[in-house]
Amino acid sequence: MQRRIIAAVAAVILAGIGAVLLYSYVNNADARAMATLDTTQVLVATKVIPAGTSGANLAPFVALKQLPKVAVVEGALTSTELVADLEATTDLQVGEQVIASRFAKPNTDVSGKVDVPTDLSQVSVQLDPQHVVGTHIAPGSKVALYISVEVNQVAVSKLAFRDVLVTNVQGAPATPTEGDSSEVAPSSDVIVTFAVDPKDAGQIVWGSEFGKIYLALEPKDGDHTSTPFIRVKTIFK
Repeated sequence: MQRRIIAAVAAVILAGIGAVLLYSYVNNADARAMATLDTTQVLVATKVIPAGTSGANLAPFVALKQLPKVAVVEGALTSTELVADLEATTDLQVGEQVIASRFAKPNTDVSGKVDVPTDLSQVSVQLDPQHVVGTHIAPGSKVALYISVEVNQVAVSKLAFRDVLVTNVQGAPATPTEGDSSEVAPSSDVIVTFAVDPKDAGQIVWGSEFGKIYLALEPKDGDHTSTPFIRVKTIFK
């Protein structure tokens, strides 16, 4: 009986030693294999990255990992710099390589098209170049709408709407002269389409028909409330 117990214990010990040796061999084999391959570092998700996560906030979700170049997916990132101003369009799972094509401008999908909520209406207005922040607005931008009109011979302006989603911009900018890389304003009127609550669409149409509309790019931070009417006495008080 005692011999059987000793034999059983010995078998367990040998099995444990064998497992350790096998694990060590496999790890060493992986290391030897990696040593013979051309490798590079890429960003890999260490936590699930939820859709909508900004590229500027990826640090807690990713880490650089050494991989064979043959295993690196096209477009894999080595830093978050290229997607700092973009957002993840879908969830990225743990272990996935972080690739640029999974990110897009805020409020757009990977094709660059704006994802318009189904409860919003779309309305377009034609604006002069100086009313559209140069060439800085694009599909996916969030803008503020100022409306200026004259009421009973009194000129008034109001910051009427905040955080309005731009869904389309039509109108080519002026062509720069050769050797001039500076930004230029559009050379003609621009048609801008917004996604707004249906009750607000009528007010925007009215402002376009009977007044003037100015757009302003929304700040990332700061006050996003509306303003009271602005009159001459408000400015020169």
